[in-house]
Amino acid sequence: MKHVAIDVGASGGTVYLGEVTPEAFDVTEVTRFENGPVETDGRYAWDLSALRERMVDGLQAAAEAGGAFETVGIDTWGLDFGLLADGEVLREPTSYRDPESTAAREALFEAVGKRRLFEETGITNWNTPNTLWQLYTVARREPDLLDRADRLLMMPQLLSLLLGGREAGEVTIASTTQMVDPAQRAWATDLLDELSLPTDLLPSLAEPGQRLGLVADEVAADLPSTPELVTPASHDTASAVAGLPLSDDSAFLNTGSWFILGVEREEPVRTDRAFDRGVSNELGADGTVRLLKNVDGFFILEACRDAWREANDSVDYDDLLAAARDAPARRSFVDPDADSFSIDDPMPEQIRAYCRRTDQPVPDDRGGIVRCLLDSLVAKTALAFDEIAAVVEEPPERINLGGGGVRNDLFCRLLADATDRPVTAGPVEATAVGNVLTQAIAAGTLSDVATGRRLVESSFATTTYEPTGEDWERTKERVAALPTD
Repeated sequence: MKHVAIDVGASGGTVYLGEVTPEAFDVTEVTRFENGPVETDGRYAWDLSALRERMVDGLQAAAEAGGAFETVGIDTWGLDFGLLADGEVLREPTSYRDPESTAAREALFEAVGKRRLFEETGITNWNTPNTLWQLYTVARREPDLLDRADRLLMMPQLLSLLLGGREAGEVTIASTTQMVDPAQRAWATDLLDELSLPTDLLPSLAEPGQRLGLVADEVAADLPSTPELVTPASHDTASAVAGLPLSDDSAFLNTGSWFILGVEREEPVRTDRAFDRGVSNELGADGTVRLLKNVDGFFILEACRDAWREANDSVDYDDLLAAARDAPARRSFVDPDADSFSIDDPMPEQIRAYCRRTDQPVPDDRGGIVRCLLDSLVAKTALAFDEIAAVVEEPPERINLGGGGVRNDLFCRLLADATDRPVTAGPVEATAVGNVLTQAIAAGTLSDVATGRRLVESSFATTTYEPTGEDWERTKERVAALPTD
């Protein structure tokens, strides 16, 4: 059976054609498109009409590449949402990168406290403008907007609606909101009531595999058949984890704009140790929980590439990585989660300013900046790994890596050394693989994620990087001591 996976990230989207049988699993990229927040009405927001047009073009490209397909599944980044009234979007969804997304954060913390938020939702992502923060900001600043709304949809379901699907909720993307009880896999309505946030806007939550209806007639007009919209594991990280050939002793690392590092468990972990170490619980496919930490990932590197592109400099990845290999190693560092990094100013200068402010050597060329970023990301990820290892009873013995970092040989080698663990990189397109895998489960081709993972392991190439014994402890200490503002 053939499936189309539409993976929409905060900086771009990709459309894949997948074909799954009980004996074979294949995923092929058919087209890419750009995405990013645009300034509108004084906000950074997502251009829904442009996204719809690009997704329709992607479905046509998939049909041209492989003929008819049976289902379509959309996954996206977490956190962001749209407000609707009578099925119509009231305004373009605000991006979590918008500076105002965190405007009410401190007031929210004062109202209920970080510990209470963790106890109710299992989330400790204090560096991430969760849906709860954004909704609380809207309630305080624009109550009329909430009064007009009758539905809140997370981005994957909002995009499915634009293609003709029905309104729905799905647990993996909802669990990024800091508004879900991870044990009940349902909205934390008591918490929301206490914060005077409307719960009647929230759709019922279901596991991956919901059937949302056929794509709209005008979307299917140029397709060889009319496919059905299905919810995959619609948070991109949930799809990526489902698409990795994890073993019981593995941690996962999904690398994109954000790095998501963690382990898969059957129940949420809301212990004092988990809270103190900033570990969160998000929901996965097949009733699992992803015990994890977030690190602001390749967003900073992509922002540098955007600035260099505007200056007509080369942004070819191979060229940048070659320059990074030649640059001095572990000379300067940034904390990628620092609040001072924003989308408002050119990122290369923000990095230089951070290094000047922290009395470090200032990288003076692109190779130095990229090496600074890679060293910093590796060290911050290794620190997050240590936190995860301290929370679970049996620390993971290896790391399975998916996403853009798979193609970054330097990053993978450094990560193996910094964590002192073997790093298995691949499949490259883990998110698309997991998206297709969960669609195939819904279609009945596969029985469960474990069966799909065995098929993935035999169908896709991976590369394993062994640690060399190089000591990173001093580097990790330096990065841990950096300021976060």
